[in-house]
Amino acid sequence: MQIEQSNVTKLKLTDLDRLDPVTVFIEDYEPGKGKITFECFGKSWSSYWGGMSGRGIAEFFLSCNTAYLVNCLWDHSQESTELDYDGLTSSIRKSVLELRKEEMLEAFTARELYNIHDWSDYAPDHCYDTWTCPDFVEEHEFDRLDLHDRDIPTKSTPDYCYLARIVEAISEAFSVINQGDSK
Repeated sequence: MQIEQSNVTKLKLTDLDRLDPVTVFIEDYEPGKGKITFECFGKSWSSYWGGMSGRGIAEFFLSCNTAYLVNCLWDHSQESTELDYDGLTSSIRKSVLELRKEEMLEAFTARELYNIHDWSDYAPDHCYDTWTCPDFVEEHEFDRLDLHDRDIPTKSTPDYCYLARIVEAISEAFSVINQGDSK
């Protein structure tokens, strides 16, 4: 059995906006190689970087954008995006208003379509499925919305956004520490 010992820096981030305390462990193995592990509310994330151009983890973290770091730390067995039916509703409402202004939809039909709050009942489950026309709308008027080529927008999942907020908090902590070191 071989046993290696290394120095680990531990940071505890508290009083964070919309986050529980975050515990961060930084392990710089040698210049350009290191690992970060952090924990927040019982969940933990970890990543190793072996090609950081001679920089330590904190300096490397500061040089990267949030999206890159979250992608490295994200558990890719989980979905990072989900369908955004709120965004879809907003988009369809704009189309309804445009069609009504052009007098391509009757006032009653436009009002009924505009008042749909949850389009998930009518949207296709798969890209090869078709949209379902609501019972209270004539098929030919529904077709004027031209939804068949419309992609359902996506948004980041709450867990993905949560991880991004944690990464941003850690980056901010590294920045504060870095500023203190340069004084």
